[in-house]
Amino acid sequence: MHCEGPSIRRAAGAAALAVAVSALALGTLPGLGLAQAATTLAGTIASSTSGTIVLTTAGGDKTVRTTTATNFIRRSPASLADVKPHDFIGVDAKKNANGSLSAVSIDIFPPAWEGTIREGQWLMPSGDTMTNAVVATYVTGVSGRILTMTHQGSTWKIMVPPTASIHRLAPTTIDALRPQMHARVRGKANADGTVTATSVLLDAGAMP
Repeated sequence: MHCEGPSIRRAAGAAALAVAVSALALGTLPGLGLAQAATTLAGTIASSTSGTIVLTTAGGDKTVRTTTATNFIRRSPASLADVKPHDFIGVDAKKNANGSLSAVSIDIFPPAWEGTIREGQWLMPSGDTMTNAVVATYVTGVSGRILTMTHQGSTWKIMVPPTASIHRLAPTTIDALRPQMHARVRGKANADGTVTATSVLLDAGAMP
C-alpha cells in the first residue's frame, strides 16, 4: 500500500478476502461445500469459545457454530518474492483494454490443496477473471512483472502491478482466533439465526 486512507485499505482487504473464500468454496476441499449453497458472514471476532464464535458484522453480532468438520484458514501478508515456480496459487485479475490481465490479488495456497479445489481459469460474477493454477515462471520486464501459470496444458500470463495484494493461506485451528481479528465465515444458516461454519478465513494481517 502507498498513500491510501484506512477506509480504502479496509475495503481492498475485504474484497481480497471475499475472493479467497469464493475461490475455495468453488472447490471440493472437505467442509467448504458449494458457493451457491452457502451463507457468508464477514466482520471482526468479538469472542470465541470451543464450538462458538461471536462475529461483529455490519448487521450486528452473529453467533457462529463450529464443528470438527469446520476448516480454519489463516491469511497472512506476502510478497511476489514469496511466489516460487511450482507453487499453487489463485489470482483475481482484471482485463485491460488490450485484452491482457492485471492481478488485483494473489493467494498462495498450501501445496496439499492442489487437486482439491477448482483449478483453471474462469470469469467471476464481478467481471474479474479467477485463475487457480501452478506457477511456471515470473519475469520482470519493461511493462512490469509477468506471472506465467499453467494447468492441464493451458498457459496464462498475468501482469502483477505493485498495487496487487499478495497473501499466503495456511490451515490453522480454532485456537488461532483472537478478538478483533477480521474473519469471513461460510456455512449453513440455521433456523435460530446462527450459522454453522464450514470454513472460517482469518485475516492475520488486518488490524482492528
